[in-house]
Amino acid sequence: TIQSENYPTLVAQAQEVNDAFRRRDFAQMIDLTYPKVIEAAGGRDKMIESLTKGMKEMEAEGVLVLSSTAGAPTQIVHASGSIYAVLPTTLKAKAQDGVFQTESSMIGISSNGGATWTFIDAGGKDQKELRSILPDAVDKLNLPPEKQPVKISNN
Repeated sequence: TIQSENYPTLVAQAQEVNDAFRRRDFAQMIDLTYPKVIEAAGGRDKMIESLTKGMKEMEAEGVLVLSSTAGAPTQIVHASGSIYAVLPTTLKAKAQDGVFQTESSMIGISSNGGATWTFIDAGGKDQKELRSILPDAVDKLNLPPEKQPVKISNN
């Protein structure tokens, strides 16, 4: 089993990111995002702008995020002085034709021995994109394959 109890802040901080996303607190979400991701997005303000726009577009299509949950890590890897953790995430969203559940994953990175973590949403990113962000670790991480959303109820 994965020794996540050695890193009590890992799942707690992963859940903070998910909660921030659900309540559209993108500033808080970005505080917990891996700096290279923010850089790649064009900086903090640009990232807040694009997250806000993405959420508005979703809501315009009648999609509402109900919950976003981080699970216990499935893998922990030590590479180049940092710790990398893969955590499953479950997103539930209400759409016009029912409630859907999407399983995805996020990567947590700690450079201070697991005291604090920043995160990357691995969902929808390909190996090439992840390699540019995490060159030292991406080949060691077993990211679960992307799954299509599953309808869990009709209303």
